[in-house]
Amino acid sequence: MLYEELRNAFIKIAGDHGLLDKAVVIESSVLTPAEAIGSPNRKDFPLQKGKEFLMQAEFMGSKGQAYTDSPSRFRGSLQEIADLKLTSPGQKALFIAALNAVARHVHPDLRTLHCKDEGPERCAKKIAEYVRDLGPQSVGMISLQPAILEALAGAMGKDRVRCIDRDEENRGQVKYGISIEWGDDPGLKHLFEKSDLVLATGSSVANGSLPGILSLSSDTGTPLYFYGTSIAGTARLLGLNHLCYESR
Repeated sequence: MLYEELRNAFIKIAGDHGLLDKAVVIESSVLTPAEAIGSPNRKDFPLQKGKEFLMQAEFMGSKGQAYTDSPSRFRGSLQEIADLKLTSPGQKALFIAALNAVARHVHPDLRTLHCKDEGPERCAKKIAEYVRDLGPQSVGMISLQPAILEALAGAMGKDRVRCIDRDEENRGQVKYGISIEWGDDPGLKHLFEKSDLVLATGSSVANGSLPGILSLSSDTGTPLYFYGTSIAGTARLLGLNHLCYESR
C-alpha cells in the first residue's frame, strides 16, 4: 500500500539521521492565502476561493506544505506523525506536510514551499513549454489549476488538452476554450485512456487519490507528471516525475 510505503520511508529517513530518538517537535499551522501565495494578479486560484487550504509543518527550521480541504493544527513528535493511521484526508495532509518538512531538513535542495505573487504564472508557462516539448499529441490534466490550464491551452492548442475536476462549481464549465469534465473514477480512467501524457496535481498525495492515479498510469502506460509542492517529498522518495519551477 502506497501510504505504508511512504510511512516506512518517513521512518527510515528520520531514523537514519537520528531524528526519531530526539526530543524534537514538529508543529503545523494553516496559512492564509496571502501567506501561501502572496498577491498574484489573477484571483481564480482555489486557495483564494476558500476551496482549499495550505497547511504548513515546521521541523527544526525546515518547512513543508500540503494542500488540503481538511486542515488541522498539530504539535508533537516525529514518532506521533509516524504513528498516524492515515485513514482520513486530514491525517494524510498532516503526514505529507510533515514528511515534506523532514525531507527538506535532510535534503536542503528540496523545494517544499509554494511560489508567491507572479511565481504561479511563470511556473505555469514553464510547465506548459516542457510538456509541449515532450511531443504529446494530447494532454490530460487532473484538477483545474487555472494558470497551468491556460498556459497549456496556449502552448498546445485547446483541442489537444482535456481537464477533469471534482469541484461541482467547475463541472461542465468552459475554461480557456476547454470543457471541464467530471473527475469521478470513470472520468479519470477515460482521461488516461485518451491522453498521451497526464499532468496531475501533487495534492493527490494529500487527498488520498494518488494510488489510483499511479495505478492507471501503470495500467495504460501513459506517462505521468505531477506539479505542486505537496508532492515534493514523495516525488523525491518514490522517484516520480515532478515539475515545480518557482517553488522555494
